[in-house]
Amino acid sequence: MNKFLTKYFMAIFGGIFALVGTIIIIVGIITNVKMSQFKESAVEVNGVIDNIIVEDRGDETDYDVFVAFEYDGEYYEDVHLDFYSSSMYEGQEIDLLIDPDNPTDVHTSDGDLFFTLMFVGLGGLFALIGYIILIVSILNKKKKAGLLERGQHIYGEIESMEQDYSITINGRHPFRIYCKYKNPTDGYIYKFKSDTLDFNPWDSYKTGDSIDIYVDPDNFKKYYVDAVDKAADIVRDYT
Repeated sequence: MNKFLTKYFMAIFGGIFALVGTIIIIVGIITNVKMSQFKESAVEVNGVIDNIIVEDRGDETDYDVFVAFEYDGEYYEDVHLDFYSSSMYEGQEIDLLIDPDNPTDVHTSDGDLFFTLMFVGLGGLFALIGYIILIVSILNKKKKAGLLERGQHIYGEIESMEQDYSITINGRHPFRIYCKYKNPTDGYIYKFKSDTLDFNPWDSYKTGDSIDIYVDPDNFKKYYVDAVDKAADIVRDYT
């Protein structure tokens, strides 16, 4: 298994979302700027929707809208409009924005606004998810470092070692170690699990083995299971 991907999975995942979201937002901003420049020189004319072609693709339905209008003494028809809304119908009058130097370049104010909001909204959602994942990943790394440096060192007992089938990295499911610790102070048995592991723990541990755990003595919910790949020097995994 690719150890780098496993170790930095959340950071990579969040980074991809954040990058894609940022790119979509930038595209939306650029589109909005271009639309604003277009509107500055565009001419508004009254047209009519003369044809709506509906194409059923099974999972989705495509709509191609064609308009007709008169500009500068010339009549244009079957001009494609790159926007559709469910309120449109054939024969409907519609306000159009056209390029006076290229009258077949046709837009609508509603369509331009829709595309801008779509790009910025979708990009914002992706970026928000990505940055949240990145922040959580950074905080988790700081938490781990803090526990290793200042946490209480206890010894847990391994109960099981299993693959986490809810996560797939590089086509494989990473492992986790599940362990327990009986606190002599309060008599409670606390159960913990490791982070996702980039190695097979069965090569390094067996059930019943002792394993290092670092906890916040005031709050055992804050913990880190220090699973070590003891077989790293003797196992060569080329699968």
